Amino acid sequence: MKKFVGSLLMLVMLLTAVNATPAYAQSKYTGGLLDGAAISLGKSVGTPTSTSAKMTDNNTGTNEPVQNLAWYTFTTPQEISAVVVNSRFRNEIEFYDASNNLLHTYKPIQFDGVESLPSAVKNVSTVVLRTPSGGAYVLEWNVFTTPSAVPNPTTINWIQGGDKIVRLDWDNTGGKSYTVKRSTSSSGLYQPVASNVTGTTYFDQTVSNDVMYYYVVTANNEAGESANSPEKPIKPSATKYTGGLLDNVELPIGKSIDKPTALSKKMTDNNVSTNEPITTGNFTWHTFTSPKVINSLLVHSDHSTKVEFYDANQNLLYTYDVIKNDGVQSLPTPVENVSTVILKDAVGIGMIIKEFNVYETPSAPPVVTKINWVYGGNQIVNLEWDEVGAKSYDVKRATAKEGPYFPLETNIKGTSFSDKSVTNGVTYYYKITSVNEAGKSADSVEAKITPHSSKYTGGLLDGLVIQTGKTIHTTLETTRKMTDNDVKTEQLFVNNGYTVAWYDFKSPKEIKSIILKSKVGVEHKVEFYDANQTLLHTHVTSTNDSLEVLPQPIKNVSLVALRVSKAELVNEWNVFGKSDLPPTQAPMNLKATGSDAQVTLNWSKVADAASYKIKRSTTAGGTYTAIATVDAAQTSYTDKTVTNGTTYYYAVTAVGAAGESANSNEASATPKAVVIDPEPNPEPNPNPGNEDIGDRALLTLTLDNGTEKEYDLSVAEVNAFLTWYDMRAEGKGKTTFAFDKHNNNKGPFKKRKEYIKFDSIYNFEVNGYESGKGSEGPETPPTDPTPLPEEL
Repeated sequence: MKKFVGSLLMLVMLLTAVNATPAYAQSKYTGGLLDGAAISLGKSVGTPTSTSAKMTDNNTGTNEPVQNLAWYTFTTPQEISAVVVNSRFRNEIEFYDASNNLLHTYKPIQFDGVESLPSAVKNVSTVVLRTPSGGAYVLEWNVFTTPSAVPNPTTINWIQGGDKIVRLDWDNTGGKSYTVKRSTSSSGLYQPVASNVTGTTYFDQTVSNDVMYYYVVTANNEAGESANSPEKPIKPSATKYTGGLLDNVELPIGKSIDKPTALSKKMTDNNVSTNEPITTGNFTWHTFTSPKVINSLLVHSDHSTKVEFYDANQNLLYTYDVIKNDGVQSLPTPVENVSTVILKDAVGIGMIIKEFNVYETPSAPPVVTKINWVYGGNQIVNLEWDEVGAKSYDVKRATAKEGPYFPLETNIKGTSFSDKSVTNGVTYYYKITSVNEAGKSADSVEAKITPHSSKYTGGLLDGLVIQTGKTIHTTLETTRKMTDNDVKTEQLFVNNGYTVAWYDFKSPKEIKSIILKSKVGVEHKVEFYDANQTLLHTHVTSTNDSLEVLPQPIKNVSLVALRVSKAELVNEWNVFGKSDLPPTQAPMNLKATGSDAQVTLNWSKVADAASYKIKRSTTAGGTYTAIATVDAAQTSYTDKTVTNGTTYYYAVTAVGAAGESANSNEASATPKAVVIDPEPNPEPNPNPGNEDIGDRALLTLTLDNGTEKEYDLSVAEVNAFLTWYDMRAEGKGKTTFAFDKHNNNKGPFKKRKEYIKFDSIYNFEVNGYESGKGSEGPETPPTDPTPLPEEL
C-alpha cells in the first residue's frame, strides 16, 4: 500500500511538471540582458535599499513598486540597442559607463513594447530605470543587445491625398524602421512601396489621381516585422487647393512667429471636410527655405481674412485682403523675395480655416464671376460684375438666349465694360469669364438687356452711381435706380433717412437742362456746385417727367444734387449739357506693318491722353473689337494674335479726362511669312566683293515697328552683316549685330556702335556704289575693319 501511494504521488508530480508553464517561456520580455536578474532599488545608484526580480521574471502578474531608482550593473560592458518597459507611467532609462558617465537617456514611447534606441549605446556598465515623482509600478523591464521580439504594430494617424501624391503619418512604436504597403482594393494584397523608413512620415509619389488606394504600415527591428496597422483609404486628386507652395505643409499657429503654440496639417490637406479653428489674436504662417515670388493665393475660411508677405528681414512687403472666399485669386502684381506668408483674421473674432495655399503660378482658374449691373442706354450697354481676384476678364455677347456667343473684349483688368457697338431696340445677352494663367472659369450667368434711346438718356448721369444721404458727402447709400433708363425701378427718399442725392463729376461740366420723374408731382430742388463746393445755382422743378431748360447754362459744375423735402419715390433723374473740357482728340497717322505672325501699329501721340485702346476687325470699316489697352507713353503696339494670310483692319482711340475719342484712321495689314526667293541665275562662284557693286554700299534696314535705318558701309562691312544674317536665320551666332558709326563719331569716343537685334529686322536693301577712293572708303580705316556680331 505504501508503495502504491508513493508511485501515485510521483505520477502526480510528473504530470504537474509536464503541464506547468516554464518560468522563462519565450516572450517580448525575454532574450535580454536582464532575464531573471535581481534589480537593485534605492534613492541613488550604488546604495541599494533592496533588490527585486519581479521586474525580470517574465510574469506580468507580478510587479515591483519603484519609488526612486532601479538599476543593474553588468560584470562586463555591454552594447544595448533596444529596451522594453511594462509600466503604467512614463519612465526614463539611463545608460552609464564604468566611470559612471552618463552615455544616453531614453524615454520609452509606449507603456509596453520592444523599442529600438535611435542608435546602439556602447560600453554600458550600468542601466538605470528612473521613475517619475511619486514612483511607479513596473511589471517588466529588459534591455537587449539584439531584440528577441518585433515591435508593437503602429497606427496610421494621418493620411491625405494631393496632386499625384499621398502623405502618410503613423504612430512611433519604437521600430527600428517601418514599411509602407499599398493596395488598390480594401484588405487586398498589399505591396511594399517603401522599406526601411526611419521616420514616421512618408510621401508616396507613385500614385495616379482619382484612384482609391489602401495603405498599411508595419514596424520592423532585428527580430522581424510587426503585424499590419489598420488600413487607411485615400484618393489623390488635383484640385484648386493643390499645386501651391504649401501643399502638405504643416503650419504653425500662435501669436508670434517666434513662439508657435500648435501645428496643423488640416489647412493644407486638400480636404475641405477638415478645418483648423484659430482663436482670436492667433494666426498661422509658413517660412520658406528660400525666397519665393508669389502671384496668387487661395483661402477657404468662415469669414474675412488677409494675407501678409514678409522678406527675410521681416519687413512687410504687401498685405492682401482676400476678396473671394474659396477661390484662387491673382495678386495685383507678383510679390517678390517672400520669405514668410502669414494668414490673419481680418475682423478680430478668430477664424476657421479649411484650406490655405499660395502659388508661384496658379494651378486652377478663378471662380465664376457674376454680372451685378447691366444698363441699356442710347446705343450703349454698360456692364459691371463681381471682383473674384481674376488676372483679367473676357466679355462675350450673343443676340439669342444662350448664344451662340462671340468674344467682345478680352484681357479686361477691371470689373466694368461699355459696349458701344450695339443697336437700339436689339436685345443682347452677355456673359463674363474670369481668367488667370491656369485658364478660364466657366461663364457667368447670362445677363439680358435691350439698349434704347429715351428722354432720360443722353445726359451726364446716364447709368452712373448716385450717392444718397442726409447731407452732401455723408453717404448712407448708393443707387443707380434713378439713372438706369428704366422707369420700373425707383429710389425711396424718407424724412428721417435720405433727403439728398448727388454726383461728383471728374471734370467740370456745363449744364443746360434737367429731367425728373417722380411718383408724386411735387417740387424738388436741383443744386449746382463748383469745385470749391460753392453753390452756383438752385433750380426748383416745375414739371414732372418732362425736360426743363434752365434759365441759362450753368458752367463749371463739379457737383449736382437733388434735394427732397419729404418721403418720395424717384424713378429717373438726369442733367444735360457738355464737358467744359475739349473732347479727347483721335489719334492720327495710324500705320500697320505686317510681318511673320504679327502686325505692328504706329500712330501719332495725342496730347493729354491717359491711354490708348487698340481695336481690330477682319472687315474694312469694322465692327471693331478692342484687343488691348496701352498707357500714354506708348504710340506703338505689336499684335501677335494674328494668322498669316489674313488681312486685319485696325483703329486706335485715345482715352483722356474728357472721355474716349473717336476712332483714328483705319490701317490694314496682312501678316505673312518671309520667303527669300533664290537668285534665278546664281553666279557659279559668287564674289560678294566683286566690282559690280562698287567698293561701298548703302544698307537700308526696315524694322518691325516701321522704322528705317540707313548705313554707309564698306563692302567688307556689308559682307560681314550678310554672313551674320544668314547664320542667325539658321539659328546660329549671336542675336545682335553692331554697326560702326565711323565719321559720325561725334565727341571724345574711341568708337561708337549701334546694335540691331535680328528679330527686329523686317527686311533690308543693299545699294552698291563706287566711292572713287578705292576699297578703303572715305573714312579712316578702323582697327577692326570687319565688324563682327556682338551681344548687347
